[in-house]
Amino acid sequence: MALKEELFNEIYAIDEANNAYMIEAALDHYTDIFSEWDPAPFKRRELDPDLQFYLESSADEIPQKYSIEVCFTLPPGTRDEAMEQEVTELRNSVDFKLYLLKKEIRLINTRTARYVVAGLGTLLVAQLVEPLDINILTSVLTKGLFIDGWVFLWEAVSPFFFSNRDLHNRYCTYKRLRNSEVIFSEAA
Repeated sequence: MALKEELFNEIYAIDEANNAYMIEAALDHYTDIFSEWDPAPFKRRELDPDLQFYLESSADEIPQKYSIEVCFTLPPGTRDEAMEQEVTELRNSVDFKLYLLKKEIRLINTRTARYVVAGLGTLLVAQLVEPLDINILTSVLTKGLFIDGWVFLWEAVSPFFFSNRDLHNRYCTYKRLRNSEVIFSEAA
């Protein structure tokens, strides 16, 4: 365990004031935080895709038990407190990502419930029809209903256990980024 902490201490600095791992990024301008293709005001602007990837992967690397903070370093003499207040609204971009992830998780859960109902219903019909096997046609249809029922159940289980887990992990990462402190400093 100490080896793992040593590794994180080599990669990420620790802010002694609040004992949080610092995800550091150097900026030339405040606008570097946001996508250059998004013309919206800062409060609604998308994060720069490269920065977003960096923040996500860094937050994923640092274990959940540790707090994190995002630290932006600017060239000497370029800090602007009014701009920093406006740029700190990058939380709006993170909130939007959280909203989209919640929506996707809800959609998967709804689809899972539908597939479970369809699968169990199809298996129930197949079970009820099975004693009525009169000829080869009804036998084939019954076996088809059993297969359909199990396919519906697999379609319910697969996204629930595989996709939902990834989405939940991303949701936790964004939640963590949302709650992290954003700090600006000048390069030495």
